[in-house]
Amino acid sequence: MNNHTLDTENGENKPKRVRPALVAVLVASSLFLSAFFLLSPQAFSQKNTDGFDAGAVSSKALLSGEKVEEPRVKRYDFRFGQDDTFYKVISYFNVPGPRILSMLAKTKKIYDFRSVKKDSVLSVYASDNNIESVEYRFNEFEAVQLKKDDKDPDGFSAFKTTLPHETKVVSVAGTIDNSLYGDGLKAGLDPQSILSFSDIFAWDVDFAADIRRGDSFKIYMEMLYVEGRFIKTGRILGAEIVNEGKTYRAVYFEDGKGRGGYYDENGKSVRRMLLKSPLRYSRISSRFTNARFHPILKYYRPHHGIDYAAPAGTPVEASGGGRVVHSGWKGGYGNFIEVRHPNGYVTGYGHLSRIKPGISVGAQIEQGQIIGFVGSTGISTGPHLHYEVKINNTLINPLRIKAEPNKAVPKEDAIRFASAKEEVFKKLASATPALNVRIASVR
Repeated sequence: MNNHTLDTENGENKPKRVRPALVAVLVASSLFLSAFFLLSPQAFSQKNTDGFDAGAVSSKALLSGEKVEEPRVKRYDFRFGQDDTFYKVISYFNVPGPRILSMLAKTKKIYDFRSVKKDSVLSVYASDNNIESVEYRFNEFEAVQLKKDDKDPDGFSAFKTTLPHETKVVSVAGTIDNSLYGDGLKAGLDPQSILSFSDIFAWDVDFAADIRRGDSFKIYMEMLYVEGRFIKTGRILGAEIVNEGKTYRAVYFEDGKGRGGYYDENGKSVRRMLLKSPLRYSRISSRFTNARFHPILKYYRPHHGIDYAAPAGTPVEASGGGRVVHSGWKGGYGNFIEVRHPNGYVTGYGHLSRIKPGISVGAQIEQGQIIGFVGSTGISTGPHLHYEVKINNTLINPLRIKAEPNKAVPKEDAIRFASAKEEVFKKLASATPALNVRIASVR
């Protein structure tokens, strides 16, 4: 069991471990006082909430510990250790075992306390060691609460609450000097936002082969806060990348049926049948050619595919949805996967270290689904992915595939899309670098 007390310095209320010496003094004072202090006020962070009727106070007051009238109820925050359980914590308040089990049964449909996370906090509101309510935040925005209910046979009612939160929107810009990932971090973006950005343009830009120094990017996105505290980045509402002088823009839009997706400035979906690359980040080590000197075989022969150098174990994504027609060993290709797509396209992925379970002949896969991992099996000098594309049984250069026609914004939504696009593109135009996106200017 972890013991904590309250640090009230500078007005802060932080769980803090009790010094062993203090615990020893409490234990030595008397058996009664030892039991009382170890099982209630000293086992938790304490906060005098100045008393409130737990059944009448708002969730915001309950969650934030705001002061209300009539000093009576105190809050005890317990931080779960590796072996701590809800049952163990609540038992310190002299709650009978059957009632604790009943409390767990009531909360199970909202949150199963067998899944409680280490270092998460359980807040207990008690008066004279009698529990008035219990609260546990099981994600960034939601909490499960138990409140004293004299009308309930078990004495408590359980329900879920949504924490007070807000969404801010920021715009950020950056210039690529080395890589989208590295320079995105320098611009103040977090890794997930960078990956989401690359996903938007994955049909237009091969981030392994196409990116050049001097390319630039802009992002207009949501930032999520709970009670004023930054939690995580949200959806990207608009994005722009300038690659070798060509500008690509995308805006998130939901049609009249609530189906959301990214569209270019002409109202066409950015999604195409095949991704530009099956790897998120890598470099091209060998291109499509009719005469490449093979480093192992020591003679010139055609290389009708693209080799992407990447660390062993890098996830390989299916460049398009389709059906697996080969999965397993294939001579010099080593571990090899072949996928047949609509309209006659077939993609191949070679030298894999391993194939993901379930990717077998006949399996239906989706675009972007992880199907295997980079390796060096077969005839290979080092970890890389051999990627090839066939159309009507003829190998073609993957980098020169012409985009398939895109779906467009429904005609009935065209006016609404035009308005949304104009607003987002204005925000992108004003985007500037931010050293910390969390505190970037809201635009």
